Amino acid sequence: MSAAAVMRDVIVIGGGCYGTFYAAQLAKAREKGKARYHEVVVVDRNPACRARTELGEAPGRRFVTRQWSDYFAEFLGRARPARPGEPQDYIVPSPLMPHLMFAWVFGRARERWPGRAVEVAPVAGALDVPYDRTAPPPDHTRYVSFADWVCPTHCVEPAVCPAIGRERTWEMSDALRALADRLRRSGEPVFGPALFVCRHHVFGVGTFPVDAVLEGDAIVRRAGESGEPAAVLVGTISSCHGALNLLRIGADRRSGGQAVGTEATARPPMSPAERQAILTRARDLFNTAEYWLAHEALETVWRSIINDGDADAARVWQGLIQAAAALLHLERGNRHGVEVVGAAAQAKLAGPGRPDVEFETERFRAQLARALAGEGDPPRLEFRTDDRARH
Repeated sequence: MSAAAVMRDVIVIGGGCYGTFYAAQLAKAREKGKARYHEVVVVDRNPACRARTELGEAPGRRFVTRQWSDYFAEFLGRARPARPGEPQDYIVPSPLMPHLMFAWVFGRARERWPGRAVEVAPVAGALDVPYDRTAPPPDHTRYVSFADWVCPTHCVEPAVCPAIGRERTWEMSDALRALADRLRRSGEPVFGPALFVCRHHVFGVGTFPVDAVLEGDAIVRRAGESGEPAAVLVGTISSCHGALNLLRIGADRRSGGQAVGTEATARPPMSPAERQAILTRARDLFNTAEYWLAHEALETVWRSIINDGDADAARVWQGLIQAAAALLHLERGNRHGVEVVGAAAQAKLAGPGRPDVEFETERFRAQLARALAGEGDPPRLEFRTDDRARH
């Protein structure tokens, strides 16, 4: 744990005994200079929950009376990733809560592809853990743990396990990445895993960043972009324990496997000044390896032109978007994602550069191919030479 945890807003799910403890711990840490944050938000459907009764409203702490799923539909629906250097928002899950973050990305996928089958499937594959139970359908959540003992309350999962007095040699995130790799090798089109990993910034308070949830949603979106059948392994985990689900996306039969629905998600045309600002931001993010944020910026431009009827230009923009996604997969060691998304990007970027695409693409495509093969540095996104005088 760092000497002073720096956060923006901290969302505590549930105002019962756990939520009361978490909110109190965060307040103590703030008073002692061990944590800095804007406010703690305790969410509970009961207006007279224990946390409100015992702790009450205070500067830096407020209560929201809502169902958890309704709250997150609004909160995460408007959330945006923190800019570089900015503090992030964090979520504090209850140990006994349902797999809410999976429920949110699952709901988003159904909204994104109303004409496709989007289902919760059992998580297959062996995990070498002593506790491994799967909830009955339609839930299918797989609960796993490295512990076959009773863990201490509010354990921070230190290097030496306090329950057994020996070094902790396991890490759930590593086990799940290995599981995803095994599923891919068996022929399962699995993306991810999308992991929401609890870490203890404040003693006894496990948190994961909102940005991780938004990134998980982006992984789901990328999984469905091709229109082919795909699945995403999603987990809310700590070092020792986890709740897992598999989100399965069916083929888009209307397009023969090609992504559709762009008319529904298109945005209005943007002004030249707005477009230039977004392109400059996309370039700067891409060239500093902020591939996920660059992906978002490039997609904004793509969505502004996809109803103009110029399918060739839209294809090139989509190739740049997929290049960012492929490099993100490369950064995370996801070879399946590199191969599938990288090949799609290179196919869309093939051919001479276009005058209606401000970025240089021929040299970029060659650099991308070398980088994805592990033979060169990441490509740089640059404006075309004949355009630079205007940028």
